[in-house]
Amino acid sequence: MKWLHATLHFKRLVLTVTALLALIGLAAWLTMDRQEDPFFPYRFGQVLVPYPGAEPEQVERLVLNALEEELAQVEEVNELIGTARLGVAHVNIEMHEHVYDTDAAWEQIRIAVNRASRKFPDGVGDAEISDRDSDAHGIVLSVTGSDDLLELREAAERLRRDLFRLKDIARIDLLADPGQQVIVSWDDALAELTGLDAQALGDQLAARNLTSSGGSLSSGGRSVVLDPVTEFGSLEDLAMTPIRTRRGDVIPLGELADVRLSPREPATERIWHDGEPAVALGIILAKERVNAVRFGESLRSLLDEVRPTYAPLQIQEMFYQPRWVEQRLAELGVSLLLGISILGVLLFLTMGLRLGFAVMLIVPLVTFSALAIYAMGGGILHQIAVAGMVIALGMLVDNAIVMVENLQWHRDQGLSAAEAVSRSVRELAAPLLAATGTTLAAFVPLLLSSGNTADFTRAIPVMVMLTLVVSYLYAVFVTPVFAAAILKPGGGSQRRSLSGAGRRIGRFAVRWPGGILAGAVVLLMGALAMVPLLNHDFFPDTDRNQLVIDLHFAEGTHLDYTAHEASVLAADLRERPAVTGVHLFAGFSGPRFYYNLVEQPRQAHLARLVVEAEHADDLAPLMAWVRDVTPERLPEADVVARRLGQGPPVTAPIEIRVFAEERSRLAEGTERILALVRGAEGARDARHTLGEGLPTLRLEVDDARAGEFGLSRREVAMAVAGASRGIEVSTWRAEREPAALLIRSPEGERFPLSALEGLRLTADNGDSVPLGEVAALRTTWQPAVIQHRGLRRMTTVLAEVADGQTYAGVLDGLLPRLAELELPEGVTYTVGGAAESAGDANTALFQTLPFGILLLVVFLLAQFNSFRQLGIVLTTVPLAAIGVIPGLWLTGQPFGFTAMLGVVALVGIVVNNAIVLIDVMNTNRRQGMPLDDAVVGAVARRTRPVLLTTATTVAGLVPLTLTQSTLWPPMAWAIISGLIASTLLTLLVIPALYRLVMKW
Repeated sequence: MKWLHATLHFKRLVLTVTALLALIGLAAWLTMDRQEDPFFPYRFGQVLVPYPGAEPEQVERLVLNALEEELAQVEEVNELIGTARLGVAHVNIEMHEHVYDTDAAWEQIRIAVNRASRKFPDGVGDAEISDRDSDAHGIVLSVTGSDDLLELREAAERLRRDLFRLKDIARIDLLADPGQQVIVSWDDALAELTGLDAQALGDQLAARNLTSSGGSLSSGGRSVVLDPVTEFGSLEDLAMTPIRTRRGDVIPLGELADVRLSPREPATERIWHDGEPAVALGIILAKERVNAVRFGESLRSLLDEVRPTYAPLQIQEMFYQPRWVEQRLAELGVSLLLGISILGVLLFLTMGLRLGFAVMLIVPLVTFSALAIYAMGGGILHQIAVAGMVIALGMLVDNAIVMVENLQWHRDQGLSAAEAVSRSVRELAAPLLAATGTTLAAFVPLLLSSGNTADFTRAIPVMVMLTLVVSYLYAVFVTPVFAAAILKPGGGSQRRSLSGAGRRIGRFAVRWPGGILAGAVVLLMGALAMVPLLNHDFFPDTDRNQLVIDLHFAEGTHLDYTAHEASVLAADLRERPAVTGVHLFAGFSGPRFYYNLVEQPRQAHLARLVVEAEHADDLAPLMAWVRDVTPERLPEADVVARRLGQGPPVTAPIEIRVFAEERSRLAEGTERILALVRGAEGARDARHTLGEGLPTLRLEVDDARAGEFGLSRREVAMAVAGASRGIEVSTWRAEREPAALLIRSPEGERFPLSALEGLRLTADNGDSVPLGEVAALRTTWQPAVIQHRGLRRMTTVLAEVADGQTYAGVLDGLLPRLAELELPEGVTYTVGGAAESAGDANTALFQTLPFGILLLVVFLLAQFNSFRQLGIVLTTVPLAAIGVIPGLWLTGQPFGFTAMLGVVALVGIVVNNAIVLIDVMNTNRRQGMPLDDAVVGAVARRTRPVLLTTATTVAGLVPLTLTQSTLWPPMAWAIISGLIASTLLTLLVIPALYRLVMKW
């Protein structure tokens, strides 16, 4: 310990380093990067493979199966969720939660996708891999003011280039991109007039639109490039293309057909900003190196500069994350300041001016010094980190309180300031290290835990552990320096009343140890009996004023119908008095403007409304109104209205996954389970994802009859494609981005079914043959969607949770009924949703719990070198349950993951009181005191600091119980109630147990 005492002689150096570190922390608070929530590793992504025109069973058999089989061989992949829809295969990818080198994993996924693509048939498009699904669009801007989507697209592309003038942008996504294509309208009349069908016309256009180089020649010592100008340079150029008819006439294309540039059809995704058609830009900020608030200010300045150049088009903010970052951090900053104020008042009232001032000096020094280290380590200021600072606030003064109290006690005994400092440091350095170590040990499982939930909350153990380490170092090196200058003999007179109370408590404990222990056991049993009364939840909903309404129509619904029906509800919502804005996204789930939204791309049957209300309190009436009116106004849709959630993304709180290979049995089992879920108490908005049948018009070609006209199945298929979606004959390169050059009927997708049999085919002799002459049309029903999970066919039954209910309460009533349900042969089910996410999070936490327990035991054995005293200290842990369970019940807080974090943290806090009590008992016995006197004296001496450290911890947490955020009150109340109960019982149980155990 000589080095410890030697360090105290360099007090000027110690104080200088302390002050500088605190100033760095203060500067970091004002300038460091900040955002609302932490980033997640890129463990989630998706692969999308287009197969235009293919029905779901074809997509499954020819694309999805091959893709899943290759992806399943990637070691890092944990789960695959595949979907085959009309014209597209889609696979959601989830990696194992222990994977952090996600870039390498995604490279392996790309290799697997490339292997699978070699097995795809002709006509399958290039796979689109999204490996950044964890990124949130920090700001979403819309471009409105025109019904011409191509005009909006061009403006959005130009705005995108303007925005890249700003630093700290990782990516800008063009949302609801209408795309573009060149359409040459060609119908039967033109085909008969010219003797050319769509394919023959396409051959002529493709020959004219080549990308080829004419080489170069040498002339006069220079190279001259030869440009044969083989590509179309404009629509006028295309319209002037000479077309040779079968009779030998040459006619410009524009005189025969309508040639136009149009949005891509069929449309896949559309956006309306408060009823106006829009194309949007989703801005993703650079990961972990941007101040979102400052970036937002720079963006608004740039927009003010460029807006006039886009008139009459309008650039509007749809979603603006910096607003929430500023609001959330300001709110938690107020909580931190309020906590410091409460702490200061409490210290001055209970310790007096001198002692209170000596301790209070440490609070800003430790807080800002810990923040300085966090910032220098690359930390980001977000709500989790600031909450960690608030949680640590009450604990950081514990060491200083004990040190100052002990130093004052020695001063009262007549020692000089230097002697009091020396003796206090010598007496307390080891016990405070043990106490700090045990608290750190409690947070080790939270620090080491892996997975999405752990990644979300990791800043809490980081900030708390940093603060505790700094508080210990300052208690040993800095507090004695301040205290020596401030404290005077006799300054501890306020301790006498509590010392007398402590002495009475100690006498009672040594007189009735058995009764005290029996009473503690009874209280513990009573608290445990209250567990069923608690609401169990995973993460609460957020306190934002935004409401998400999802409309699920039948699979196979056309996007135009989905958008029209959703726009009716959007218009009604805009008339509600509390609504300030409604944004409509059709064909997809919209931008990921909030970190835990689940992306759902290219689903024509899906629409999402995002409603902004004046206040968060307005959401409950709005949700009730939606549930009341939509059954009548939108009877064909499953309408789900919900608040934004917290924590890792979950599709729905209640999720039952149903598996079966035979579709009829899968459908029957799903309907039976859906009926149970709909009848479950507390469940609402129950629905399934099985999908209805998709009408398919099969063309059964009579090969013999077709052969008589020189026609094959290929000519028939091309003719039908030309009438509907069009035949892509070449690529249009006159614009900034290449586009498809299509030949199709003027009606396109709206080609009448009744006219299909009369569709004209061109025989090899030039004669026109109706389709009905060579093919029979037969209507069949095919699955509209085929879903896989883990390469098995499945579907899901989903439900939301009614207000005032929790997923656990719903499942408690539902699962026994599910277990009794008779399902068709081959049908099985598993439970997902919030229950699965909570289980994964708890499993990840419990897997690292042994490391925390090991450290706790090591610190305690190092301090006491006694298994008996180790056992005495550990009895304080179950005592905390006597407060936690009634505390959560009385305050109406759910027992969720944040409350679980509070309980884990509580373990390290409550043992500290036992440590300091037993340490003084041991010291008294070494000085020759009888056992009973040693116990009574220790309780008398330590009652005040024990109660004071508990009070300061509680005071530091009180602001978190008052915050508008729904995330922190459960954790704060768990710690507060558990700590109060444990502290009061510790003053009785520890002396009683010590008296019984140590007398042998």
